[in-house]
Amino acid sequence: MTAISRSPPGTWRLLAPALVAWALVAGAIVNPGSGRWLGLATLVIGIVAIAVSGTRRGVHLLQFAAIGCAMLVMLGARIDALEHVRADPEFANIAASGRTVPLEIEVRGFPKSSTDPSGRTSAWVPAAASSASGSIPVVLWFDEEDALDRSGERGEGAAQPASWGPGTSVRLDGALVALENGSSARYGVRVSSLGAGEGRAAQGWPTALPAAATALAADMRANLRDAAAEVSGAELVPGFAVGDTSLVPEQLEQRMRESSLTHLVAVSGANCALVVAAITTIAAWLRMPRRTRLGLAGIALASFVVVVGPDPSLQRAAVMAAVVLLSSFGGKRSVALPGLGVAVFALLISDPWQALQPGFALSVAATAGILLWVPDVMTLLGRVVPSPTWVRLPVAVAIAAQFACGPLLLLVQSGFPAAGLIANVLAAPAAPWGTGLGLLAMIAAQMLPAAAPMLVRFASLPARWIAATAEVTSALPGARWAWPGGWGGAVLLAAVEASALVAWWLLDRRFGERGGGRRRPRRVRGTGEPHPGAAGRDDASPVLSGRVPWERPRPRRHRVSTWVAALLCGSLGVFLGPTLVVPATTRLTTPSDWNVVACDIGQGDALLLRDARAPETVMLVDTGDDPERLVSCLDRFGVHRIAILVLTHDDRDHVGALSVVVDRVDRALVAPDNREDGDRRPVLAQLETAGVRTQIGARGMTGALGGLAWNVLAPEPGATPPDTNSASLVLRVQAGETSVLMLADTGEDEQRALRRTGANLAVDVLKVAHHGSSDHDPKLFEEAAADVALISVGADNSYGHPARSVTETLAELGTTVLRTDRMGSVAISGVPGALEMWAERGASSTPSNARSVDGSLVQWHRHVRQLPEGRPRRSGFPRSTGARRARLPSCWSPAPRASSRTGRVRRSAPRWSTRTPISKCTTSTPPHTPPANSSRSRARHCSPNRG
Repeated sequence: MTAISRSPPGTWRLLAPALVAWALVAGAIVNPGSGRWLGLATLVIGIVAIAVSGTRRGVHLLQFAAIGCAMLVMLGARIDALEHVRADPEFANIAASGRTVPLEIEVRGFPKSSTDPSGRTSAWVPAAASSASGSIPVVLWFDEEDALDRSGERGEGAAQPASWGPGTSVRLDGALVALENGSSARYGVRVSSLGAGEGRAAQGWPTALPAAATALAADMRANLRDAAAEVSGAELVPGFAVGDTSLVPEQLEQRMRESSLTHLVAVSGANCALVVAAITTIAAWLRMPRRTRLGLAGIALASFVVVVGPDPSLQRAAVMAAVVLLSSFGGKRSVALPGLGVAVFALLISDPWQALQPGFALSVAATAGILLWVPDVMTLLGRVVPSPTWVRLPVAVAIAAQFACGPLLLLVQSGFPAAGLIANVLAAPAAPWGTGLGLLAMIAAQMLPAAAPMLVRFASLPARWIAATAEVTSALPGARWAWPGGWGGAVLLAAVEASALVAWWLLDRRFGERGGGRRRPRRVRGTGEPHPGAAGRDDASPVLSGRVPWERPRPRRHRVSTWVAALLCGSLGVFLGPTLVVPATTRLTTPSDWNVVACDIGQGDALLLRDARAPETVMLVDTGDDPERLVSCLDRFGVHRIAILVLTHDDRDHVGALSVVVDRVDRALVAPDNREDGDRRPVLAQLETAGVRTQIGARGMTGALGGLAWNVLAPEPGATPPDTNSASLVLRVQAGETSVLMLADTGEDEQRALRRTGANLAVDVLKVAHHGSSDHDPKLFEEAAADVALISVGADNSYGHPARSVTETLAELGTTVLRTDRMGSVAISGVPGALEMWAERGASSTPSNARSVDGSLVQWHRHVRQLPEGRPRRSGFPRSTGARRARLPSCWSPAPRASSRTGRVRRSAPRWSTRTPISKCTTSTPPHTPPANSSRSRARHCSPNRG
């Protein structure tokens, strides 16, 4: 890049070693014991480098090597020392036992809270637990009832979590949970009760704050949050000012995530720059000396950090700003890139485990991208669309930040946010106003409370603008392009971006506006005389910026043009593959005449039902808890509106992704109340807020709409079941010509009661209850006599689902078992006696009545059964090849097995379509309170069945 070539000497002398040290530290912290070897190895390498360096170039490289080795030696020693503290044997034994113990805790930040898609609120706060070895980093987890409670009593003298801040000391009772080696906290603490704190300050930067300052900062944050809660549309204001997102509803948070606007409520460099710029501007108006202005800016920056708290992104920005201010104070030119290198090293020394934190990585990447590429992007935009600087600057910043963070974002969420650029450009003018007015409102709430509501109302105007921007841009067609997530997708996108950068560098070096060097004087063609236009010009004068209109373009070298064309074509082809070719192929190979679809959403349920002859009327039964996978399934099968949403019960693995589809729902059918949850049901509140007409289901309720007819078989009307599983809605749905029985998460007792009602349970398709848990009534399978059993289950789940007893019982009855963990999403169509099936991928381990060939070709066996009187006879599956399928007539087996009522006849093999696997990425959302996502089943043969 030309930005590199224009950098002053020494610009990369700190940043490059810091980036290398960051990468090596990230590898060392996930392998305990590697820190000391990292420090020793770099020390030896540094000594050898000094001994062998003798050339001029060697001396130049030695400067980088010396700084890098010094950084790594210190980081290695720091990691080794902290690992010794984190490996305290007493804490390890307590965590292994699982018992609740009293702990001395020093809080390292302000409490944060979030609301998951099901409406459950949880809170957490970083802290350090005192041990014989030192302070062990932990994270405190609070239940919903304890989250940010400011009024409840927790013991004599107990401080409330909402008043905590960096430096607060508190005693509590909790159970330790060991976390992964790469986690910033060594243990999670399930807080059961709080006691009185000693009021002493925490030790060590950045938590060494006086108790009065901590209390004042916590009070200012709370006052701003309370004031914003009273103003409609001001939910984002605390996030702009101090990074407090507790008021942001989950639906708005999801839209901001889809439009790449979440960084606006994560306090970072932009906020620090705004604070410094405001103070220096005011001081300049007052005609204060330069050093006085810089000193006031430093004080304001330190105060801002105290109020916001030790967030990693803010620490990075604050350290970098402090380096720049100090260099300016000494009269030297401020250089941003060395400041970024110092910030990275300082934060890693403070906590090496930040090396694997997504927020830290995104913050550093975005800052580096903006510093390196914004000038060149602005120049390029000026060439393409001549425009003022104030118009090009926000666009260039958005492009540079998105370009730098793109590969890292794929580690958090798959997909390419195409609408993110538009959203950031539209939101850029409003964000500073929201931040500035929010900070003024927070100060006014402390000094002039009467003015705070008015300032919050003013701040809500830019907040509403940004919320509307997120809503509009996230709903744009093609707002998010398909792209594989995880490390594979990140490396692929990084390769595409690297190819584009190299091509740009070659073009800019050869034909750029800033080409240095000398230009030969123009001469009159055929005479060799100097051109009149060159008169008075020195032959050795430097090249002017830009192309001279009267001058002939310099010829392109064939080799350079070839490389540029190859790089651009290659990067464009690789980019269009996942974003255009794969989605188009997937859409073309997906069937359009389906009646039933079991979406692959992991360990959860989400089923689509409709009559293929009336495709506009769709029923969705449950949503699962993976919004990304649910939306992908809906888009793949062309579902834009949901005529009726059925929520069989309130467990998270059945309602967790409600927020992403609630805007598409016309009406909803939900389970009744249960004694476990009482009348506090966030699902009902979420549906009411979205304006969805809701009805409570019970046995005897029927309905019909657009080729769909349903009958609710359980639970009993007027009953209050003991738990969520017992309250599950059981439905028999006629989707076109395909009948489906959906058992939700009922157990053996509920299924026996269902059989005693005498309801017609014979169906074509059976949705197996509770992901195939062993808590089943085998006789219900016999009465259902289904051709197909759908088991919606997550791959490699820890619950033992599906139980072998369930799959074996279904196989003995001749029912073909289709599992989403092995086959992906499954679609079924056709008529009784000639059902047709399509699946995303071939199973590596297929059911007992099928075998796999190369993971994509499956040999299905036809099967027929003796059916109850008056019920039409049905055969199994004919062969299916995605959108192209053929129906085969029913047939009877002449000699059924004695152990089963079903005989089998071999038929031809269908070809399964394939797709790019959807990888579920870890998110940066801090952990919720450890209780599992769904209620406990009464399984007899599986390990803990909460899934």
